[in-house]
Amino acid sequence: MTPMITARPMPSLFTRPFVLLCLAMFLGYANQWVFMPIVPLYVDSLGGSAFVAGLAILTFSVPSFASRPFVGHIADSWNAAGVMAIGLALLAAGSLLMLFPFLAMVFVAGVVRGLGWAGTNTGGYTTLATAAPRARRGEATGYYTSATGSATILFPALALWIVDGPGGFPPVFLVSSVLAAAGLPIALALRAHVRAAREPAPAQPGAGSASLIDRGVLLATGLNLCSTLAMPSVIAFLPLYARELGIDNIGYFYVLAGATSLLIRPVLGRKSDAMGRGPALALGLGAQSIGFALVFAASGLGLILAGGFFVAVGFAVTGSTTTALAIDLAHPASRGRGMATFSLSFQMGAGLGATLAGALADLVGLRGMYAGSLVITAIGLVVLASAWRMLPGPARA
Repeated sequence: MTPMITARPMPSLFTRPFVLLCLAMFLGYANQWVFMPIVPLYVDSLGGSAFVAGLAILTFSVPSFASRPFVGHIADSWNAAGVMAIGLALLAAGSLLMLFPFLAMVFVAGVVRGLGWAGTNTGGYTTLATAAPRARRGEATGYYTSATGSATILFPALALWIVDGPGGFPPVFLVSSVLAAAGLPIALALRAHVRAAREPAPAQPGAGSASLIDRGVLLATGLNLCSTLAMPSVIAFLPLYARELGIDNIGYFYVLAGATSLLIRPVLGRKSDAMGRGPALALGLGAQSIGFALVFAASGLGLILAGGFFVAVGFAVTGSTTTALAIDLAHPASRGRGMATFSLSFQMGAGLGATLAGALADLVGLRGMYAGSLVITAIGLVVLASAWRMLPGPARA
């Protein structure tokens, strides 16, 4: 008689710490999504060009990029949730600095916010790496990135609506600061969970503290960079593009993109566990390419919204899948270092991508800038094809 095989129950995902983590990170990203879309408009109001706006975004990105390896080491040696709390506090302070209406203050605030962004994301990703069950990492990162990405549904449109009102820019900076401050007590409440969840791990050869970069996650980092490098053209410069084309109500783009991201990330994150990281990444980068092509060809709101749908799907799938891949590859003894290394791809993409987008906008126009974004995403597909054999297969419980 053949013995009955009982299916192993799936490990619980929606624990209290996981839910609190998603809520704290949602508030941190809400701070950023209120802030980021208006930076080019604010710089323009102060007399700066599109290239200067790109430099302002780069000023935010450089300290975040440079400090992440050190922040990752602190998360490993101290407490990842504590690092996240400090990051949220710096984000709130940096937003308040923007109340001083000087172009130089945009750059000062960018440095403070960049350090805060490094702490928020490194602490968040490291906490996620300890909370996500191995067999449900794709699904966990799908929900996590859905929580962070859902901030795009209303907050960019809210920021643009406030700017067009009688208050102008200052109320936007106040709202941004309040959102980050609201996440601070939640992050502090997670510190006890992080201490309890810390488990001793065997030493990893070559993983000593002398190295602040985790080479094991460089594949995930590079693949994510190919996606994020193209995104500032829509995240930060789409309002200027719409103004040039005479298109009103561009805030609907952010609503559609955010809603699409919110719905698609958990579903396809779960699918990436079952079908493997490679096919999921191919789907994400392919959808992103279609989206940029539609935005490039647009002359009205319809094609821009269609492009927003595909860009959102592509960026959501690629971001959640590369995050799961980084968790797969990061060593348990140095998750802070590994996730800090991986998260560099977001800052490199935001900073270098914004500078590149601003330069292309000044040289070949805003429409030509989107042609450049399409080329960058296509390069990502080439990188994926070359690394296909190195990607892990479907997860096992």
